Amino acid sequence: MKASLEHLAKGSEALSFEIKEVKQARFDAPYHFHPELELTLIISGEGKRFIGNQISDFSPGDLVLLGSNLPHCWQNHRKDWLTEDLQEDAAQALVIHFSLDFLGEAFLNKKESAAIKSLLERAKLGFSIQGSTQDKIAREMLLLKGLAPFPRLLNFLQILHTLSTQVADLHPIESSESSYTLSTVDLERINRVYAYVIANYTHEVHLDEVAHLANMTETAFCRYFKKVTNKTFVELVTEFRIKHACQLLRSSSKPMIEICFESGFGNLSHFNKQFKQWMKMPPLQYRKLTLEWHQ
Repeated sequence: MKASLEHLAKGSEALSFEIKEVKQARFDAPYHFHPELELTLIISGEGKRFIGNQISDFSPGDLVLLGSNLPHCWQNHRKDWLTEDLQEDAAQALVIHFSLDFLGEAFLNKKESAAIKSLLERAKLGFSIQGSTQDKIAREMLLLKGLAPFPRLLNFLQILHTLSTQVADLHPIESSESSYTLSTVDLERINRVYAYVIANYTHEVHLDEVAHLANMTETAFCRYFKKVTNKTFVELVTEFRIKHACQLLRSSSKPMIEICFESGFGNLSHFNKQFKQWMKMPPLQYRKLTLEWHQ
């Protein structure tokens, strides 16, 4: 699994924006990025979404707006990967791709478009869309599929207008855009590393393999990664493992030793120490609190 630059349809026959229906047994798109912005609605399926430096759970109704070149992918829970009787449409999503100048360079510079221009500029960090706005936008996105091209464009503009006026329901996903203002070469290099971690964090991760992906020595890679992401490579892997453990603690009654190994930790003592350091509480307390919150 490696990060890839995705090229979308262009040319005189292309519409101003692209709608894609995804229906699969499981989400299998690689960790990728593209210059177009993306609005994605999850219709069915559960798992983890990886956006930039962040990892979060997703479930039906999950709705995000992603800015240009913000790397991302969705993966079903790993227990589902080995399930042979998954329905062919168990993972469904509606995805809209559009460029910043999808109505021409002058459109966003008009006074009437100021709020939408601000929204799209702030989308560099990605937005998780929640609250009543989430439900409203999801309904409007589903209606787009059955419309003729011009009414579809008008309704899409209404979607962007709604998002631009409901800022309280838009929650930034990334904490910093510094990683995504890099050159294309550096962006692809860092994203190859993230793709490797996403594919392997529940198993043993080898620094020499990662350094090779970045075409660097191990020492040079560690310095480079810290400079670009403001975290060490070990911190990145640990963060992914802790978030995976949190999901298992919330959603299962598995014993702690099983969660420890499934999350990529080598022994229970190290797992407990790292979990407490990251979450400010032991894993047993975290499980108890999450159970209480959902009662």
